[in-house]
Amino acid sequence: MLSGCSLIDDDLSVCGVDCRIDYTMRLQTNMRETVYDVLHAETDRSLADTLANWLAPIFSAQAHDVELSFYSADDGQDALRHHSTEVVDASSTTFTFYLPRENYYHLAVVNSSDNAGVRLSGTEHSATYAVATPDQDTLPSMQSAVYTARLAINAAGDADSYTYTVDLYMTSCAVALALDSKAEEMRHIDAYLCGTASRFEVGDSTFVYTDSRPVRCEQVTERCYAAVSLPSPDMTETPAGAPKRAMEQDVYWQLKVYVTLPDGTVTETVLDIDYPLHADALEIIRCAVQDNGSVLPVENAHIGATVQLDWKQGSEHEIDI
Repeated sequence: MLSGCSLIDDDLSVCGVDCRIDYTMRLQTNMRETVYDVLHAETDRSLADTLANWLAPIFSAQAHDVELSFYSADDGQDALRHHSTEVVDASSTTFTFYLPRENYYHLAVVNSSDNAGVRLSGTEHSATYAVATPDQDTLPSMQSAVYTARLAINAAGDADSYTYTVDLYMTSCAVALALDSKAEEMRHIDAYLCGTASRFEVGDSTFVYTDSRPVRCEQVTERCYAAVSLPSPDMTETPAGAPKRAMEQDVYWQLKVYVTLPDGTVTETVLDIDYPLHADALEIIRCAVQDNGSVLPVENAHIGATVQLDWKQGSEHEIDI
């Protein structure tokens, strides 16, 4: 017992230390304000209420599950030293970890468990840790927004304990397609969000756009379709030799809408949006449905539309980035 860590002459490097970490979710978008600002007409009131209720769990700043990983910053191997999965169901929480006295790189991911729209990959090292989309042709909408954070921890000193604060920020975003009442006369409508990231590298906060896949929008009402996903590129120009990050000049992301007319024919409309879809953003695109099934933007000069009548099913909806 006399050889324990409490003796003054002991080498403290062989002892552990308590690291208290306070976690807080930081939401920057006022969802309800955005919904009612865009859908402000009295005729859209019911649609706005339904959409706001659908989006409420996404923009709640509520953590259900948290993945907490600590990687060594001292051995040059970026090795995973400690991992913990917790269920919290709160917007803020505190954990205390007893860790060996080392320097760490701490990564935290919220709401990745049981979320069909994302998966975790490369978790053995902080340099490869990523929030990635599933490997399938068409992606489902995320069931909840994913939040992440990273923190350098210096726990190699002689202090009895350490306290840190971690702010978690949303890496997801949401898009809603709001149609006029003409949509209710159509036999069927499908919508896809295209041009979003395929993964988010947590260690250096970088989005990757290779292998991007379309995200199927969920039907909120007969007049509204929405999806939660990773964001679009934030630039259209890249250095010489770098991979192309945007679909084409001045197009950052797209909505592809397929309207089945009462006679069974299908009209495809491709909506090209010329501004980025950022993380933590909510974008609501208002469109009018025409008699021929085309979907045209309402009062938005930043959206171009390409229409193909009597569209036939192709091999896939995939779009090159």
